[in-house]
Amino acid sequence: MATEHFQRGQIIFREGDKSQEAYFIVSGLIEISINTSHGVQSLAKMGPGEIFGEMGMIMDRPRSATATALENTAVETIADDEFEQQIIQRPDRLHVYLATLFERIRKTDLLLSSTTNATVPLVAKTKPAKEPVYRVKLRSNYDAAGLEHAPVEKTITKLPFRIGRSYFDTAVSSLARNDLSIEEEHPYQLSRNHCEIDYEHGHFILRDRGSKLGTWVDGTHVCVDAGCISTPLKVGQNRLTFGHQDSPHHFTITIEELQ
Repeated sequence: MATEHFQRGQIIFREGDKSQEAYFIVSGLIEISINTSHGVQSLAKMGPGEIFGEMGMIMDRPRSATATALENTAVETIADDEFEQQIIQRPDRLHVYLATLFERIRKTDLLLSSTTNATVPLVAKTKPAKEPVYRVKLRSNYDAAGLEHAPVEKTITKLPFRIGRSYFDTAVSSLARNDLSIEEEHPYQLSRNHCEIDYEHGHFILRDRGSKLGTWVDGTHVCVDAGCISTPLKVGQNRLTFGHQDSPHHFTITIEELQ
């Protein structure tokens, strides 16, 4: 496999391009996006160890999305005759590939659902002249909710930051990719793939991942069934409730602008 290097902002391939290879990310960060009736929409951000670009190669069809380097990125190119040897026959890479594939399918399904509802709010696309630097912290409020649960306190340094319910069945380990897994007992308020914190077009957002009950963000219900798959998060404190409005899973996400 050959290694290629891309600079920040460089297009790796565009939607509609001919598909000739897949890519394994060695270092850096890339974004997968598509054009929709609402404009350009992000499907995924992917980092080291993840694979992209394989579907067009496998199906011998033009690229269905655009891949852009969000920072200086190194990738290994995988030709179609190498894919089985380099991915399918390697359990370490296959596990990551399946998890990435399932996450991509979920996001695509959410975007397709949103196109049938013209009232789905979109995050504003105005980008500031200079990107500020932020500190983002997530903290549970279980004491105030009266729930005996281990406290959660995280400084978010990786985006998207995925949140979901803990699972213990190894048969579904490839179906959920979470940076924070929250334990709970039945009746469940969280889904295994619940929501994620992300940053796009100059705004932090909370995006639903196809959860059953959704998330309440300062009174806004973020859920496919509610016709809202994402909502902006403001600088300062944001109140989150995972599940029903009376769910005990109360959290605060604090966004502090450093410069």
